[in-house]
Amino acid sequence: MKVVKMVEYGEYPEAPVGGLGGFFGNGMRWEDYVSAYKEKDKVAPYLEAIREYVLEHKIKQGGDWHQNDEEGTFLFDDGTAPEFSFRAWGDLMAAIWSSEENKDYSYMDFYMEGWGVLE
Repeated sequence: MKVVKMVEYGEYPEAPVGGLGGFFGNGMRWEDYVSAYKEKDKVAPYLEAIREYVLEHKIKQGGDWHQNDEEGTFLFDDGTAPEFSFRAWGDLMAAIWSSEENKDYSYMDFYMEGWGVLE
């Protein structure tokens, strides 16, 4: 699985990752995030592709950016794109950056511009 480019939210068939969220908190890391998915084996390749792309492109944005920017979500090579709620996006970003920076982030740090680390 690979992210091929960034696209607009809601313009492609929905990938099997995304949805609702709001659980990621202090002390958690990437492994905790991936383990929270019920179908871990199915979604792990999508999540790893997102993580790789986010780190490579240094994406640190809020859920509002994800849902409203013309290039706010990831297009996978299978033609699908994830649709995260603001809180689920915050979970994703917090999981990636908590592990990368070895710093405790929660989903609220990446909820939307003006909150947490995005102020």
